[in-house]
Amino acid sequence: MRQLITLLTFSLLLMSCNNKNKTTPRNQSDLFNESFSDYKELSIFEEYDKITDTSYAKEGYDATHRITHLKRNRENILLFNKVTLNENNQEHYSILDTLKIKDLNSNTYISVGYCEMKNTLPEEIIAVLRKTEKDTIQEILKAWKANSETNKIEEIKDISNLSCLNEYYSGA
Repeated sequence: MRQLITLLTFSLLLMSCNNKNKTTPRNQSDLFNESFSDYKELSIFEEYDKITDTSYAKEGYDATHRITHLKRNRENILLFNKVTLNENNQEHYSILDTLKIKDLNSNTYISVGYCEMKNTLPEEIIAVLRKTEKDTIQEILKAWKANSETNKIEEIKDISNLSCLNEYYSGA
């Protein structure tokens, strides 16, 4: 019995030493305070691949916001970014909000910028859609709006007023 207790104590000591060597994950609030020109500059997203990058101007012609769709395995992350220009006139981004979508079925996909709703820019709309062979989408499963006034990604509760184009429709 004494040997078992000694072995357990030693194992716990080893495990705690190993955990100290691992880097601690970034505090989420730190992520929202950083400015970057490429999402890969943020270590938390190093293993993600960019699927789409949609910029839009809320006022005027220069981009003011960007929605970046990243993917790693079956996890999708959408970054709602504010766009600013640095002293060299290059775009820099700061994250306003994020949306995580996991485990989509093979017959669904995420669309950014292909849906319309009154008083909303198409580029502000994020939707999960069921794939179809038609030019318009018949089944919208869920949708959100990147709201530049609140700086949040907000769920669109009433999707009946939403219409989406099939960005993968080939017309064949």
